Amino acid sequence: MLVYKYRGGDKIIFERDLTTMQRNLFYSSSCTDLNDPCETITDSEKFISQAKNLSKFLGFKSKEALKIVDESYRNVLSFDKKMGIYSLSKTYNDELLWAHYANSHKGFCIEYDLDLLLTSYNSAQRFSFDVTYNKRPPKIGIYDVATSRNKGIIRKMGGFKSIRWEHEQEYRILTDNFGFHFYPFQAVKSIFFGLRMNNDEKKEIMDRMRGRGIKYFQMVQIPTSYKFDISRIDDVNGNNINYLTQIPSEVTKSLPIKFKIKEKDFWEVKKKATIKIELESVPTLEQLGWLADYIRENIFFLAERIYMFYYIKNQKDKNMAWATSNYIDGALNVCINEYVEI
Repeated sequence: MLVYKYRGGDKIIFERDLTTMQRNLFYSSSCTDLNDPCETITDSEKFISQAKNLSKFLGFKSKEALKIVDESYRNVLSFDKKMGIYSLSKTYNDELLWAHYANSHKGFCIEYDLDLLLTSYNSAQRFSFDVTYNKRPPKIGIYDVATSRNKGIIRKMGGFKSIRWEHEQEYRILTDNFGFHFYPFQAVKSIFFGLRMNNDEKKEIMDRMRGRGIKYFQMVQIPTSYKFDISRIDDVNGNNINYLTQIPSEVTKSLPIKFKIKEKDFWEVKKKATIKIELESVPTLEQLGWLADYIRENIFFLAERIYMFYYIKNQKDKNMAWATSNYIDGALNVCINEYVEI
């Protein structure tokens, strides 16, 4: 499934959005920062009524159990204070969305592969769903609280809006915390440029997103119509995909050294990251230092401690890293394991 994010604003906002995209991050907003003050509103009258009836049915001895249910309800509802919401649309050519969220067509629109956008570190948790548009907020009952692990209550808290917003065709990703979240670079499939977007900004996007296989399109107004069409634009840097796949020849002073990322993870609370990389040939210590900086900048920008393990393709000892590097408090250390046969 393809989903879309409209972006646009002044030079400061443009730089912020481009830097975030360049580093393979999206920003999941706190519900208090969104433009709709009615975000996460729910109707708890059903829960209160059911709780009272349950108390009467079970008698006095059940008060302690009922207290636990009530505390669980409040704990679940408190999730909205820390959860993040990343709002997307299922369309790239809506005239109102271009006007409201892409700076009146001076901005751009990002096309994501949803499955890849939802892919992150093993420790990350994300929920996603279509937004439901209603005339009234959703009702929450005891069943919702008791079965909160089925994510139903999370959807009711973050996936309902007034019917007046229906034209946005919104699709949402909910994260356990608001802030920046990583995705694999392949998630960005295309970028659409607005009718009034500056040519210099178009080129800057292509330059800074080079080597990722992204397709570019220009929005075009259909004559005698309120509708839009698209026209394919060639990437000024070519179509070769070499981002996060090689140590380039500018660094090796010879042929590039290709590599594959085999595993990666990031623990947000500890700000700790680990990664395993398979190299097609043997780099120098200096080239490993370049690769460590490259990985840090493009994958683990949010980490304070990074542990990297390098393996050479077809090395004899598969269980031991040929080399390691680590960042601790900004200091880089690189070590080659001389006991590993390659």
